[in-house]
Amino acid sequence: MGYTKRKIRGINFSFLLAGLVFACWALVCAWYGWPRGFRGGSAAGFSVLAFASVFFTAFPAIWARYPRKHPVIHELLRYGKFSEISRRLDCEMQDNDVEVIGPFRFTKSMLVYDVSFDLQLVPYDQIVAAEIEQSSNDEPVAIVVHTRNGRQFQWYRTFMQGRFDPEETLKKIRAAVHLDEKSSATNDQAATSDPSMASQSPSAAG
Repeated sequence: MGYTKRKIRGINFSFLLAGLVFACWALVCAWYGWPRGFRGGSAAGFSVLAFASVFFTAFPAIWARYPRKHPVIHELLRYGKFSEISRRLDCEMQDNDVEVIGPFRFTKSMLVYDVSFDLQLVPYDQIVAAEIEQSSNDEPVAIVVHTRNGRQFQWYRTFMQGRFDPEETLKKIRAAVHLDEKSSATNDQAATSDPSMASQSPSAAG
């Protein structure tokens, strides 16, 4: 089984597991009359948790009826035919050279963001900028990536979205895309074409 199929099944399982957990807590509310802090607490707790269970369980059913709505399939369709992109992704993920940093996978030609409930991928040739978003106390909290077609990705360092070192990850992204080299080449070209940056004559320099 390839990476794409495993990821599709993994996301389905995550949502079904979440639905099962909420269903179990709903049964606890109904069986033990919890919470007892206010009138009708048991009925309210059961209703809320039962609704949450149905909510999470409904997603795999919807995706089975409308496959193109599945997060994995929807993401891969952004870059072409699903069969072609999934085959390419499967081949690159099988490569021993894939580097893993937290939820990020650096393949031969694309950056893959892989968490239990989602999948995002960005081909290196589509990335035009990558930076760190800092908090009010100047601590790095997220990585922001911009693409040629105007998309913006924000990946935060949280328990749900994965733990990673933003500075190390950004350094790897910039190296994979050669952003520093492109920026240096752009600056050199601008300096050459700008008359104010041209070399001064000896008399002017004196």
